[in-house]
Amino acid sequence: PEGTTQLVLQARTQPRETHLLARGDFLQPQQQVTPGVPAFLHDLPTEASPTRLTFARWLVDEESPTVARAVVNRIWQAYFGEGLVATPEDLGVRGAPPTHPELLDWLAAELMENDWSMKHLHRLILHSATYRQASDQSAELRERDPYNRLLARGPRFRVDAEVVRDIALAVSGLLNPEVGGPSVHPPLPAFMVQPPVSYGP
Repeated sequence: PEGTTQLVLQARTQPRETHLLARGDFLQPQQQVTPGVPAFLHDLPTEASPTRLTFARWLVDEESPTVARAVVNRIWQAYFGEGLVATPEDLGVRGAPPTHPELLDWLAAELMENDWSMKHLHRLILHSATYRQASDQSAELRERDPYNRLLARGPRFRVDAEVVRDIALAVSGLLNPEVGGPSVHPPLPAFMVQPPVSYGP
């Protein structure tokens, strides 16, 4: 079936002006402020009015691969426990350098060249020989690379409680793979199902 669309944002015909306010008082506007980006990055496109849509397009532009690198790093962190950059909140000069900069750039380029398809990126990582390695660790490897910076073994980290439950049900043959169905109503004490007391008149 065809999906429905919902208008979430509509561009104004006349852009709203923003001013610096004297001591934060909105009754005392001073010079006008226009949208911009840090000077060390490439400029916003000048042929369009500086709107949120213009900024969003600037973020995902091929001249600005920082967003793609950040996305790739976060997804890598979800699968391996630690990103290619150990400081996912800071990919700049104050953050940690990437352990595999060529891999980070290649994955970011793959993401952009495939129309920012997250499915493509997930498939690329999950089908890689790096991800499919066993997590066993020899004494020699533990001594040479205790934190697995060289990715010589598979990731090993704690799983969430929901995943533990699903693993236990799958191994025991009790996991129901069907999506949906009626709600489950476990037995509850009587005081939990009574309507709340009203203190009104």
